[in-house]
Amino acid sequence: MMPSEIVADVLSRLPVKSLLRFRCVCRLWCSIIDSQVFVKMHLHQSITTNSNHSLILGGLGLYSVALDSLDKAHVLKTPFYYKSVDDISNSCNGLILVMSEPLILWNPFSTKYRILPDNPIKYPTPLSCFSKVIYGLAYDSRKDDYKVVQVVEFRNKTSHIWECSEAEIYSMKSNSWNRIEGFSYPLPILKGKWGIHVNGALHTLVEDYFHIYSDKSIRIMSFSVESENHYEVMLPPNFRIKNVKLKLDVLGGCLCLVCTSKFGASIWVMKEYGVEESWTKLISIDSSTIDPDGILRPLAYLKPLAYSKNCENVLLAYDDKRLVWYNFIRKTIKNVSVRGLPFLFFPEACVESLISPCGPVWREGDEVKKSAQDKRKEKNNKKNRDDFLSEGFKLVL
Repeated sequence: MMPSEIVADVLSRLPVKSLLRFRCVCRLWCSIIDSQVFVKMHLHQSITTNSNHSLILGGLGLYSVALDSLDKAHVLKTPFYYKSVDDISNSCNGLILVMSEPLILWNPFSTKYRILPDNPIKYPTPLSCFSKVIYGLAYDSRKDDYKVVQVVEFRNKTSHIWECSEAEIYSMKSNSWNRIEGFSYPLPILKGKWGIHVNGALHTLVEDYFHIYSDKSIRIMSFSVESENHYEVMLPPNFRIKNVKLKLDVLGGCLCLVCTSKFGASIWVMKEYGVEESWTKLISIDSSTIDPDGILRPLAYLKPLAYSKNCENVLLAYDDKRLVWYNFIRKTIKNVSVRGLPFLFFPEACVESLISPCGPVWREGDEVKKSAQDKRKEKNNKKNRDDFLSEGFKLVL
């Protein structure tokens, strides 16, 4: 018999769909695949080898596209009901947050999900303001915990200027919400999320009104879910921000800065987190290269998604309507044709994982602990089965 270590190493290279099927091969394989050691091993293998990655597309429905092939967009059928089809958060180790009512943590590859408890903390909205709720999903590596940050912002009804905010944080381990100090700066309100998650922190661009006419008018602010502290991440040295539109994003696990103007676009990557000198200009594209009309529209959105296997290309989403490969060597753009792709989509690069939003599987002997909901479901199924069998025997007798 092959040693379990070799079996685990071979299995760790497979996609989640295959692993779920292979749980039925034998008890040993099932035990290996269900273990938390293997779950983390599989995730690490997929991240380091740039394999088992997909795009999760929100917008006009929910879709997934395998990055290895980019051949077809598959409709994602959720095992739960959700109110809105385009409200999904950033990806975090294979988990996404479905911003429905109630909130749902979901692994679209294993199909496991958790309905988050209602936040018991409510805030009255001042008469002169309206409120906006914004979410972010992050991973606390110190506690091996996945956390959802909820920020309720209050903005003036007339001017829409941010006035103040209140914040809470949800822990998957404790399955509870806790109040934290409100943010002292506004967050982007588009689509209700600011999921730029890198190094256990959520990041956003903030306007500094005290330096509105200088190159210090924009700052990168970060919130660590590990320490629950705010801190600043420095922009690239001598970075010019006038006459450009800036957006933060994530590429290959690194923080990146997307700059667009009517003349073209550039993407900067922070290769070593927190080190200002590690900012590197990854690509620079002129308008005629990326846009068939030769004009990069002022409101166009360029989003980096993933590197190719050979790292010679980077996949970009343009204006939420096109996918293109940019080649670093030839400095050229190639359109990507994906069957079944909706007209408008909001893509998130996502690594396939076995991370369960229901928490880790704990074993006592051969008995698996289930949640109270699963136990009730199992009890009802057993009762229905017993009732059916008893009725069947009555018929026979």
